[in-house]
Amino acid sequence: MHCPICKSSKKVEIDMHADGYAKDLLECNECGAIWTDYLGKITLLNAQAA
Repeated sequence: MHCPICKSSKKVEIDMHADGYAKDLLECNECGAIWTDYLGKITLLNAQAA
């Protein structure tokens, strides 16, 4: 999985703080972006300005 913001694939992981509110919530440790990918459609939830 690649980050939709910085395109990094090195530090993308499942965000364990979602507490069941969103399935497969992903977080990039490089840029801080948080998103979901449902059926190939990416929904960006949070992105920090560079």
